[in-house]
Amino acid sequence: MKIKRKHKWLLAGILLALVYWWALAGTNTSPGNFINGIPNIIDYAGRMLPPDMSIIDLLLIRVLETIQIAIIGTTIGAICALPLSFLAARNVMPKKAVYHAVRAFFDVCRGIHEIVWALLFVSMVGLGPFPGVLALGVHITGALGKYFSEAIENINPQTINAILSTGANRIQMIFHGIMPEVKSLFTGYVLYYFEHSFRAATILGLVGAGGIGLELINSIKLFKSHEVLTIILVMVITVIAIDRIGAYIRKRAIGEIQIIE
Repeated sequence: MKIKRKHKWLLAGILLALVYWWALAGTNTSPGNFINGIPNIIDYAGRMLPPDMSIIDLLLIRVLETIQIAIIGTTIGAICALPLSFLAARNVMPKKAVYHAVRAFFDVCRGIHEIVWALLFVSMVGLGPFPGVLALGVHITGALGKYFSEAIENINPQTINAILSTGANRIQMIFHGIMPEVKSLFTGYVLYYFEHSFRAATILGLVGAGGIGLELINSIKLFKSHEVLTIILVMVITVIAIDRIGAYIRKRAIGEIQIIE
């Protein structure tokens, strides 16, 4: 017996309500709990004021270290993702086993959060910025690999067929047929993920992977509330600056290769 359309919507609504009730109950999420916590929030915020400006010199060094982590991590991810993305594109890689294997590799890389990767690499190579670089590199390999391969798959098939009809091999097809079509998207993705890498790198220090996050977790552990506020302000200002600069560079780069925004 077919279920009427309105009954389907009703069942879907009931199921959605049950899912949210289950999630709210499991996380103790309620307005009452938030209201009860307001005095503690106000007390902690008061203890953070005023910010401790005496540590600015140290924080600037940590911010630069965080930028370095983001630059190298993004570069490693982009370099690894670029060649692998062609193996994960159906219109380029005819062998399904290779296609699915590379896709699965991308899923593993991007499916695990940067912090988890950082924890693993801290255990392998020790504390410092290097495990942060590796964590970002692995995660971004999966993320950019996915976006690169999907961009390749969305190319007009006639473009590829036209190149192949001239007698070109697959390598020539990639360089002369595919890359001119996708380089603008690739540029935008890489620049966007650099911005993402900096935001991610600011918290990798929480697990010992260097950067300004390391100062944040140390200040929290030592109950130095004034330093916590200073670090948060520096992080916010730097993230805003990176986002604005990255957006400007991305706009100029995309404009130079004449892509419609």
